[in-house]
Amino acid sequence: MTSSKDKGKRVQAIDNGTTQNYKMRFLKPVIRPLMFKLSLPITPDELPNRTPYLDLVVPDRRNNPCRCFWTQLQSGKIALTRGWEEFYQMYKINLDSILYFTHKGNSNFQVRIFYFGGIENSYQLRDPEEPPYVRTDNYEIAKCINIPPSASARAVAAKVKSKWPFFVMDLTARMMSSRLLPNVPHLSHFTGQRHPIILTHGHIQVEATYTRYSGKRDGSFGVISGGWENFASMCNFKPGGVGVFEVISKEPVTIIQVRCR
Repeated sequence: MTSSKDKGKRVQAIDNGTTQNYKMRFLKPVIRPLMFKLSLPITPDELPNRTPYLDLVVPDRRNNPCRCFWTQLQSGKIALTRGWEEFYQMYKINLDSILYFTHKGNSNFQVRIFYFGGIENSYQLRDPEEPPYVRTDNYEIAKCINIPPSASARAVAAKVKSKWPFFVMDLTARMMSSRLLPNVPHLSHFTGQRHPIILTHGHIQVEATYTRYSGKRDGSFGVISGGWENFASMCNFKPGGVGVFEVISKEPVTIIQVRCR
């Protein structure tokens, strides 16, 4: 017996004995990789198959699933944990990506990955990337990855010995009071327009965002925002110095250590 309020609604029957015909679909934006847990808008009871993991596949016809285990959050929803980092890195997922999940039976979910602007991922596996080192005897010294903007910055860059790639910038009074840090070189492992980063100086850590300039001419640079002004104030950097920005980590999130010379 169907009540009047149920008329016009299409009810999808779920056979508890099989999940082959149950098509769950949902979108998930990647706002920022938080400890490489990806929260999903579903609860354990909504999973078609109550396994403690999801097998993620992409539409590349190779059918190579990546098994991701999940945990339940306080909100009742689930979050992908172990295995998600490998999937994230393998397919170059980044900030502002949109993931489209479609249940394909049992624990299998197909994931289509879209970048900012609606461009779909090519699903080519990420090649290993090495930082730009030069070898001097038995010690590896990283190169400066930008052109120092002044004579004082060039002098500092020439004396820096670091095992991490770095860039140098003049710390002007305008820069110290600005909400943006401009003309930041685009790092080779960045694959999209925006990326979360962490700025560190001693015990100070501030989350910020790197945004790449658009256009072919300026595409090798970007700005750091959403945390730079607070970071500069907390570190009490003095105008007139030179900042050394070392890229000390790329995964799970880019960490840039800042020193003032």
